[in-house]
Amino acid sequence: MKDVTTSPSLVARSLKSDRAKPLSRGLSDLAGWLFTVNADRWRRRAQFYERHRDYFPRVAASPFVDRCRELEAASREFAEVLFAMPPRVDLVPIQVTVSRIK
Repeated sequence: MKDVTTSPSLVARSLKSDRAKPLSRGLSDLAGWLFTVNADRWRRRAQFYERHRDYFPRVAASPFVDRCRELEAASREFAEVLFAMPPRVDLVPIQVTVSRIK
């Protein structure tokens, strides 16, 4: 006769151990990457109007370029905060099945 015993336990979820990459942080990494990309877009936009000041004198002289720089700095700061967060280890409930032979 076989008796089957099930007991709930918590096991730490991890990625494949053959990778040298640390645990993925999922959404915080994605959000940090998106804010970094957004900061690069604001930087390139400000550089464009500064570089082509002769063609866009009103935009280059307006507070728009300064606002682009402010948004770039804010996006970079927020991305640094997200990347500095420690990775979160999720515990996943599983059912362990143990069979005993009598």
